Amino acid sequence: MNLEPSTSLIPNALIDRFGRIIRDLRISVTPRCNYHCTYCDPLGHTHPEPAGVLSVRDVDHFVRASALLGLDAARFTGGEPLLRKELPEMMANAAATPGIKDIAITTNGTLFRRRHKELLEAGLNRVNISLDAIDQTVFAKATGGGDVKVVLDAIDLALELNLHPVKINAVSIRGINDNEIINMARLSLEKPLHVRFIEYMHLNNSQLEVYKNAFLPGSEAKAMIEQEFGTLEVVPTDPSSPARVFKIAGSQGSIGFINPISEPFCGACSRMRLTADRKVRACLLTDRELDAGAAFDSQNPIEGIIDVLLEAAHRKERMGDILPKIRERTMVAIGG
Repeated sequence: MNLEPSTSLIPNALIDRFGRIIRDLRISVTPRCNYHCTYCDPLGHTHPEPAGVLSVRDVDHFVRASALLGLDAARFTGGEPLLRKELPEMMANAAATPGIKDIAITTNGTLFRRRHKELLEAGLNRVNISLDAIDQTVFAKATGGGDVKVVLDAIDLALELNLHPVKINAVSIRGINDNEIINMARLSLEKPLHVRFIEYMHLNNSQLEVYKNAFLPGSEAKAMIEQEFGTLEVVPTDPSSPARVFKIAGSQGSIGFINPISEPFCGACSRMRLTADRKVRACLLTDRELDAGAAFDSQNPIEGIIDVLLEAAHRKERMGDILPKIRERTMVAIGG
């Protein structure tokens, strides 16, 4: 049975009511993670797979529907996406979808060496690896006991495999890893790595005063780096990218600052998210979601998913809720 809808009535692009073109998918394939980072899963919960968890079939239909609406990049996230044994099959289906040009993952790196061959065979193009510190003591504190050597090995492997650009995600938290900012920036000097410092978002339902005391603006991180290395050089970037990118003079890589709190960039947002329990989420920082379960289970899932995506784009808000509040879901359940 042909599940593809007639393309004559499908818009050429997914555009929200503010004129933003949605191009990028974020697909969270599991809320499970083998780390318990303070900004993501502060209580250290073990998250089971939710009822109605995304199947390989679901992901295939979602990517195909999205591609028909002009989305051309798929990033697989979690939790820790490499905990899903079916991830390579999901990626391979996405890579084979007409219109999809880029397949990427965001991972903590712990399983990357073990699974890299099957990921490459599935069509992996790029990788973002989370690394909040280089010092083992600081890293263990930030991640709830992680081993930094394993992550550094994953980064080196990604470079060996030419998965450029290899991006490093570091969430800056005062009192946790702020004393590691210089060491992290130095990675871009020594290797062609793109180190990105991300402002701590209140997506973990921490106490308000705890969050306020821990928040470190990107401008402060940038000032610390410039005090050590001199004025950073501006690197022109895609305006829809969340990072403002610079480089240390003579460096092999670059340094980016993602400042969703102090310098919101919602006006250029190009993303749509699918959670592991089949909810479509147009914004990371708002609780509004659309349950796509009925569409996934329908006789014509691609047609149903297109309808959900069009509605989600129409409901996409002008700006996320950046102020601290109690969220219905914490970061680990939303997907990075």
